[in-house]
Amino acid sequence: MGNKGRQVLLAITAMGGVVIGVVPPYMDQAMARYHARSAADDVVDALNEGRALAVGRTRMVRVVVDENLRSISVEGGRWRKLPSGIALAGPKQGTIIFRPDGSSTGGQVMVSQHSRAVLVLVDGPSGRVRRVEAAG
Repeated sequence: MGNKGRQVLLAITAMGGVVIGVVPPYMDQAMARYHARSAADDVVDALNEGRALAVGRTRMVRVVVDENLRSISVEGGRWRKLPSGIALAGPKQGTIIFRPDGSSTGGQVMVSQHSRAVLVLVDGPSGRVRRVEAAG
């Protein structure tokens, strides 16, 4: 191998080292963001299910958020446990109630992993559920 070939090989090896040193921290952040979003989607699904049941059954339906167990449950249904490493901060009363007209008591649920957080908001008058990325 000539001198020029060695220089090219050295440059490629150096670039590979830089990539290996730089990419993992970004991968950790990307994975934390993915896990927080995925868990927030589970919360959104449970809340939307509660709203749909309230409208369909024409009666109030409670959705309970248990911060300690990292779980959420639609009244009378199974508990949906969020993965380990995910933190859950629910409404102050621990429950969001949906009414037969689709409205709710409103509230918010914060889902986070490490420095990544996703806020799930429930609008009181409309009962609309939406996910909002928190800064960080």
